[in-house]
Amino acid sequence: MREQYKISIKQYFTLIVLFELGSAILVGLGMNAGRDAWLAVLIGLVAGVFLFLLYIYMFKQFPELPLSKYLPLIVGKHFGKVLNMLYMLYFMYLAARVLRDFGSLLLSAVFVQTPIIVVNSLMILTIIYVLHLGFEVLARTGEIFFALTVLIGLSIFVLVLGADIMNWNYIKPIAGEGWMPVLKASFPVTPTFPFGEMIAFTMLFPYLRTKKKALSIGLTAMILSGLILSLTVAADIAILGGHVATHVFFPLLSAVAKINLGEFIQRLDALVVFTLITGGFFKIAVFLYVSVKIAQDVFSVKEERSLLMPLGIVILFGSVAVASNFVEHINEGLNIVPHFIHVPFQLIIPVFFTVIYLIRKKSIKKKLASGSSTLT
Repeated sequence: MREQYKISIKQYFTLIVLFELGSAILVGLGMNAGRDAWLAVLIGLVAGVFLFLLYIYMFKQFPELPLSKYLPLIVGKHFGKVLNMLYMLYFMYLAARVLRDFGSLLLSAVFVQTPIIVVNSLMILTIIYVLHLGFEVLARTGEIFFALTVLIGLSIFVLVLGADIMNWNYIKPIAGEGWMPVLKASFPVTPTFPFGEMIAFTMLFPYLRTKKKALSIGLTAMILSGLILSLTVAADIAILGGHVATHVFFPLLSAVAKINLGEFIQRLDALVVFTLITGGFFKIAVFLYVSVKIAQDVFSVKEERSLLMPLGIVILFGSVAVASNFVEHINEGLNIVPHFIHVPFQLIIPVFFTVIYLIRKKSIKKKLASGSSTLT
């Protein structure tokens, strides 16, 4: 395997948090559960942790190999290539969806009269530029923006408390209609989005400097992200009310717009947009980069930089073509993508190749030991 860079544990932690918050904090996660949306997020976190344990298990079996390298070893060269192609398209599709999310946010909050293709182009070109400098540049940049995001997030939280605009009665009674409606609203949406999307990190695990901490630090970052998402959703509902929070496109933006301290501190939308765009930037960047790494293996391309622009352009046009309008885009993301795209790629296929690995474990280990695998 080509060791081009190493990810420190701190960078690994910050990338996961930024990635997990990404678009999930933007669109209001679990709102199908109404005032119990924050509970749906916590349920999704628990289920997502089990998916992450599955990914970590396979990483420990192949600590030096990303997903695209060990898939052909497990299921065979040709079928493995097909699966790699599918995962490449899957990650590109997710990048396009996230890009559409943030393009729509900027159009509604800042660039009202600007065509979405222009806004999305600026973002994807910036991401391509950063990745062209190297993934290690993205990882180091993540540390800086993580600190800024935490600072802004804490400031907004203090201002929300100071403005006294939350009514916690809006989230009561907790599970007032029983747990079944909450569970139905939770599965499969909240486990797969954003927690199951950690499958993208199966392409990055081998580059960790301290591989033995992949599980502990990864779980810590996921749990922190899940708690932040749950608290944010609860605050959105407490500020806007359950009915309003579930019917606006960007509940966090609408909630923060209500902050007004002495007619002086108000209109903090810009700070929220900054933090949201930061998470979206890193999430798209990770999806684009892992797509490039898989494409390298599928098409035997030596230089990853040569793939950044072509795949980035496909993602750009995909973000525009993915839906005719934002309502359709959100509907697909909540009702179609989790069932028919996320579940197969995050659960069914990983369980499938894990079972095959357990059956063929001895022969696969022999193949690795003899050096007959086509590793580069």
